[in-house]
Amino acid sequence: MYDFSGRVAIVTGSGRGIGKGTALRLAKEGADLVIIDLNKSNAESTANEIKAMGRKAISLVADVSSASEVDRIKKISFENFGKVDFLVNNAGISRYKSILDSTEEDWDQHIDIMAKGTFLMMKAFAGEMMKQKFGRIVNLGSYVAQLNCTTKYFGPYCAAKFGIIGLTQVAAQEFAPFVTVNAVGPGDVATDMMEVEWEQEAGLKNKTAVEVKEEYRVRLLLQEFEMPVDIANAIAHLCSDQARHVTGAHHIVSGGLPYLAKA
Repeated sequence: MYDFSGRVAIVTGSGRGIGKGTALRLAKEGADLVIIDLNKSNAESTANEIKAMGRKAISLVADVSSASEVDRIKKISFENFGKVDFLVNNAGISRYKSILDSTEEDWDQHIDIMAKGTFLMMKAFAGEMMKQKFGRIVNLGSYVAQLNCTTKYFGPYCAAKFGIIGLTQVAAQEFAPFVTVNAVGPGDVATDMMEVEWEQEAGLKNKTAVEVKEEYRVRLLLQEFEMPVDIANAIAHLCSDQARHVTGAHHIVSGGLPYLAKA
């Protein structure tokens, strides 16, 4: 569908889930990849799959919430590829807790990994993209990062995602005209992270995870969970020339949420 031959992409949190799906999707269209994840085995697995597709890939174990680690990512990326064309800020966490039960550590980890990590990665790579007069940045927002769409028991998560949308809109202005900056907001995606959320919610509601999962499914207009590839397809589109006049947007890919979501 697209031709990303000669393009180099960085995808954070790409050892599994949406990040892995995105990395594979970009590689399928011809891009070479820098795979970033905290789990070495998962990162290497994704990189090996990309190499098997005939593309170049390196895997790095790094924490995007650390400025020194982001500097290392930048150094190694340019040493291996000489440039970066696409940056996908996907790394994230999610914990199902009320505000009263959330700890300072819960707050810090959500904000640091997602909002701060997005800030540091854009700060590190946008300048080089502007110099080369081309760049595509896609940040992972969420359907909850919209007015009146927040979900209780996800306070730190919602705060981080709203922060990312604010950063996206400001960056789109500052990095123009050669670099576009957009966000993709997933809904309920069938990933390992979502399975953990359903387990956590089940424990608080005295239900089984299967029951909670079904409650989530039936509230979707399309009646089925998204897959990582569904989010990856939207990200690939925003990286393509077909979306060259899209910037500052938060593209919701949620299967119909929040229209049937219960308060």
